[in-house]
This record gives sequence, structure tokens and C-alpha cells, in this order.
Amino acid sequence: MFKLKVPKESRARIRNKLKIVDSKQYEYVLTTDKNEIEDDKINIVFSEEQAGKVNRMLDSIVKGEDIFITVEGEKGLKHIESRKIHYFMIENEEVIANLINHKFTVKMKLYELEELLQNKYFIRVSKYALVNINKIDYIKPAFNSKLLLLMKNGDTVEVNRRYYKAFKKTLKL
Repeated sequence: MFKLKVPKESRARIRNKLKIVDSKQYEYVLTTDKNEIEDDKINIVFSEEQAGKVNRMLDSIVKGEDIFITVEGEKGLKHIESRKIHYFMIENEEVIANLINHKFTVKMKLYELEELLQNKYFIRVSKYALVNINKIDYIKPAFNSKLLLLMKNGDTVEVNRRYYKAFKKTLKL
């Protein structure tokens, strides 16, 4: 997927910062020298000081291929990009996908969604909820080693004690 073109003396250091492996078949050229770009590839030219930002960008590229979830609403079935979903919640024995202004029923089980979306910034926060960590607006402590998540759509989701440590570890809190 990636080809790193940098001076030999800084190659190992930059490769470690970017956390990539060169591949023989690649779409992206990563270089610190604009003379090393390839016309038929996507080129990313950066200075070594920007390696942290480039690493986050590469992570988005690798993980960015979105997964579509089939949901059911008032008008019928619909495919929704997982990144648009704020959280999934079990309500009345149905899994509900909550977006900014809409709620849809999902025909999958919560554990199936958790497995499907484990590399897409979703994390289990309770027996009944799975949240998109990119859609969390605020985190505030609650009683009994729990956390309250204020989502960007205005809803509140509780992180239960059982999931507290894993949640903090994921967010590096």
C-alpha cells in the first residue's frame, strides 16, 4: 500500500515513526523530497517533524474504508456509513442506530456490530451500548466508577463499571 522514499540515514527512524511497511505494490509514495514523487501514484511530501501528523493521516487512510450498515426506518431499508452513526443502543430488545437527528432499527445483534466495527472507532461501553468515539463531545465522571458520555447529537450514554477500564485504555485517559 505504501512506498517510503527518504534518505538512507533517516529511513529506519521515519519508518518507525510512521509505523509502515513498504510494499511492492503500492498506491502511496511517502517522501521528504519532492523530487522523489511518482506521477502515477498518490504522493505525500512531508518533513520529518510532521511524521506524527502523517501517521494519523495514514491511519485514517487504512481504517477509512467505511463499512455500510443496513438499517430500517419509516421509509424502508437504507445503507448508512458507520462513521455517521453516533452510537448503537438496545431498546425494547431491538438494536437502534442513533445518528444526529434520526434513529434506525438494525437487524444485527450488538455483539455482531461490535465485531464488525472493532477497527472503526467503535467501543462497547455497556451491555446495551456501542459508541463511536469520534462522536463523543464530552466525558464526565458519574457515581460508582461510571462515566457519562455526552454525544455530539446531544444524547447521553453511560459507560458501565465493567467497561470503564477498557474505555479509558482505548482513549488513553
